[in-house]
Amino acid sequence: MRRRTLLISAAAAAVGAPAIARGQAYPSQTIRLMHGYDAGSNPDTIARHLSVPLTEILGQQIVIEPRPGAAERLAASQIARMKPDGYTLYLMTGGQAVVSATDRSLSYDLLKDFDFISIITRFPFVLTVAPDSRFRTLQAYIDEGKREPGKLTYGTSGVGSTLHMAMELMLEKTGAKMTHVPYKGGIGQPYNDLVGGRLDMHVATFSSAQPLMKTDKLRALAVTSKERHPGFPEVPTVAETVVPDYDVVSWLGVTSPAGLPPAIRDRLYAAFKQAMARPEVKSKLEELGNDTRVTSPAEFRARVETDMARWRPLAHVVNQS
Repeated sequence: MRRRTLLISAAAAAVGAPAIARGQAYPSQTIRLMHGYDAGSNPDTIARHLSVPLTEILGQQIVIEPRPGAAERLAASQIARMKPDGYTLYLMTGGQAVVSATDRSLSYDLLKDFDFISIITRFPFVLTVAPDSRFRTLQAYIDEGKREPGKLTYGTSGVGSTLHMAMELMLEKTGAKMTHVPYKGGIGQPYNDLVGGRLDMHVATFSSAQPLMKTDKLRALAVTSKERHPGFPEVPTVAETVVPDYDVVSWLGVTSPAGLPPAIRDRLYAAFKQAMARPEVKSKLEELGNDTRVTSPAEFRARVETDMARWRPLAHVVNQS
């Protein structure tokens, strides 16, 4: 009997050993860090700034893969079906919480199909116009939107994106009516349309808009956070201008397909935390308009659940678009 017990124990150990070894050996190959926006977008820029320190910390190459389209739905639907082995990571934006709360047609379930590793940055949006726009203030834009409903336009990175919902939240609270113009992403085409007079206003991330703002090719009407942006202290907030207590700040976080082994999740969490603590990384991301604070996996999941509850009442906007 004792011999049989020893044999069974040895067999069990032999079966478990490869799994333990795999966990200890992670990572042993290239890691793909994917996101749902164009090259040069805020997620892409942040991913590229992180790829070098992460490669050093993890000892494996980090390859950035943009998969733009449908306000991040395309990337999420593809990544949700991939293997949860730690070699495919998804740099998710707060837009996924918005989409999941408002779009009934999604092919994935955000809370069931993804594991949450850490939020790494938070950032507001900026409402921009052409330098020669007749709108000198956000209040003037809103007032015309009340007088002539639907005449004025605003652009965002897509239907159901956080930028879209941030604007719709403001319009709902002011009673103004504007026409939404969705773009695939980035600032290039919206900028051309602003300057060409085909678009009245564009909602953008600071990382994409600030190079044009600094060279006076774009003018900012307001920022969506409760406080003014430290890089552009002269730009008022939406709360100061038209909607008291208005505060919309998105985030960027690291996730994986659901089922990630805890040992690999903890390894990745530690690696991102270490990379974000590097002074050169922190200063560069903050220069781009990001507030760099790392959260635990549990805190990340709680933030997603809170955001989904906040945006669910605006589901009718997406489903009527």
